Amino acid sequence: MKPRLIDRLLLGFLLLVFIAAMTFIILCLVGVFPADSIIYTINEIITGSGTFLYIRIGVIAVCAILGIIAIKLLFTSGKPKVKEETNNASLLVSDENGSVYISAACVDSMAQKYVKSQNRIRECSSKVAIAPDSTVSISLKAIVLADTNIPELSEKVRKELKEYIETYAGVTVTQIAFMVVNTYTPNTAARIS
Repeated sequence: MKPRLIDRLLLGFLLLVFIAAMTFIILCLVGVFPADSIIYTINEIITGSGTFLYIRIGVIAVCAILGIIAIKLLFTSGKPKVKEETNNASLLVSDENGSVYISAACVDSMAQKYVKSQNRIRECSSKVAIAPDSTVSISLKAIVLADTNIPELSEKVRKELKEYIETYAGVTVTQIAFMVVNTYTPNTAARIS
């Protein structure tokens, strides 16, 4: 699962804070910052008088915010979104024994099989959409032979494909969009050499 933008930004912020803290620790160990002055400063902030009160409140606030961000990322980034199985399927039967669905890919395959049986259609791409009420709509984009009566062919394809899908898939087809995107002329002329 790809993390959301806000999760990526929060994770980036946490990593920058972590890198800064690790850099500070390395600089302390190398000797850039003397250990005595760091220990004295930390002691004054933790146990000191009211002069460091605002710094203490700031440190507490920053630590609380970083902790909340870390907990949020821990519980939200690792959780995959639960995808409903029926989004790409149409309900055929539901009874006490269970449910039967047919997938959009299956309906698309059936539509392609029907279209390939039509000799006037040279190529065709199809797209199947399933509505929440389990009805199906099909969109076809076809290349037909050049001397084809397009209105007659489109009416025939829409009527027969609707009957075919409803009979063999058991779903209700609400719409079939048939679009002719181009015509095809086979090269039948002999070449003259």
